[in-house]
Amino acid sequence: MRVDELLSVGGIILIGLIGGKLSHRFKIPRVTGYMLVGLLFGPSVLGLISSETLRDIRMVNDLALGMILFAIGGEIEWSHIRAMGRRIIFIALAESFGAFVLVFSATVLITNDFGLAILLGSISMATAPGVTLLVIREYSSRGPLTESLLAVVAINNVLSLVVFRFFFSFYSLAQGDPVSTVAFDLFKELIISVTIGAAIGGVITLWEKKIDDLSELLLVIVGGLIVGIGLARSIGISPLLVCLIIGAVTNNLSVMHKLVYPELRQTEMPFYIAFFVLSGASLELHMMSSLGLLGVAYLVARPLGKFIGSYFAASRTQEPPQVTKNLGMALLPQAGVAIGLAYTISQTHPDIGQVITAVILSSVIVYEGIGPFLTRLALARANEIHLQE
Repeated sequence: MRVDELLSVGGIILIGLIGGKLSHRFKIPRVTGYMLVGLLFGPSVLGLISSETLRDIRMVNDLALGMILFAIGGEIEWSHIRAMGRRIIFIALAESFGAFVLVFSATVLITNDFGLAILLGSISMATAPGVTLLVIREYSSRGPLTESLLAVVAINNVLSLVVFRFFFSFYSLAQGDPVSTVAFDLFKELIISVTIGAAIGGVITLWEKKIDDLSELLLVIVGGLIVGIGLARSIGISPLLVCLIIGAVTNNLSVMHKLVYPELRQTEMPFYIAFFVLSGASLELHMMSSLGLLGVAYLVARPLGKFIGSYFAASRTQEPPQVTKNLGMALLPQAGVAIGLAYTISQTHPDIGQVITAVILSSVIVYEGIGPFLTRLALARANEIHLQE
C-alpha cells in the first residue's frame, strides 16, 4: 500500500471517529454517523474522498467486509441452531423468500422481464450484516430477538449468495453463455468458496491446538481472513462466502474462539469504521433521480416481504411477542453484499446490470439511512437494549 493510500486510510478512520462521536451526542446509531461523514466527504458532496481513492483502498473495504462476515458466520453455531430448532431456519426461509416473492412479483408487473425479476428478487433476500452487528454491539443488546436476528441474518446471507448464484447461472444460460463456462463459474462460486473457507477454518482450529496465547490466535484469524480474501480474488470469486464459512467453521470447531472474540472486536473497529465511512462515500446521491417506478417498488416490496414472512413464520412457530412483532423491522438494512451482487451482474451483462445497479444503489441510500434507526427501535421495543444512551 502506497504512502498516499495509508494517509487516506488514516484520515478516513479519524473522520469516522468524529462522525461516531457526533452521532452518539445526537442520540443516533454510530454506524449512521460513520456513513454520514463518508457521504459528506465523498464524491457526491465535498469530494475530499475521491472515486480514485475508493478504488485504491479496496483491500481495506474487502478486509472489513470479510471481518463482518466472519463475525456473522461465527453466529452460526450448530449446537445453538439445533437448540433453537427448525423454527429459526423456517423463519429465515420465510422472511428471505417473502422478500423474493414480493420483489419478483412487483418487477414482473412493472417490466414484464422475468430475468430482471429473479435477479432483483435474489438480491433482495440479504440483510446488511455489518449494520446489524454494529447496532447490536453499540447498545449491548441481549435477548430472544437479538439471538434470532443474528441467526436469521447469517442464514439469509448464505441463502442470498447461493440462490443468487443459481439464478444468475440460469440467466446467463438464457442469454446464450456456454454451458461449460456457466457451470464452472457456479462451481467456483459455491463449491470452491466453501472448500477454501472450510480449509482455512480447519487450519485455524488445528493451529489453535499448538498455542496457548490469545494474541497469537488473533493474528492467525486475521491472517487466515487475508489469505482467504486474497485467494478468492486471485481465482475470480467473491470472498463473501469464503469469510462467512471461515467464521462458521472456526466457531464450531475452535475451543478458544469465544475467548478471542473480545480481542478481535478491538482489532476490528478501525476496519469497521473505515468500511462504513467508505460505504457512505460510495453512495451516489444522483442515483436517486433514476430511482423510477421500479426502484420505488423495490423499496416497498422488500421490507414488506421481510415483515410479512418473518411475522407469519414467527407466529407459526410460537415465538415470543418481542420476536414476532419486531424481527421484520430489524431486517431492513442492505448494503455491501447487495452492491457486490449487483456489480457481479454488471461485469458480464452490462445492460441489465445497469438497471439493477441503479435500483440497488438508490435503495441502499434509503435503507442505510433509516435501517440502523429501525434496528435500534426493534431492539428497544423488545426491551433488549442494555446500554443507556
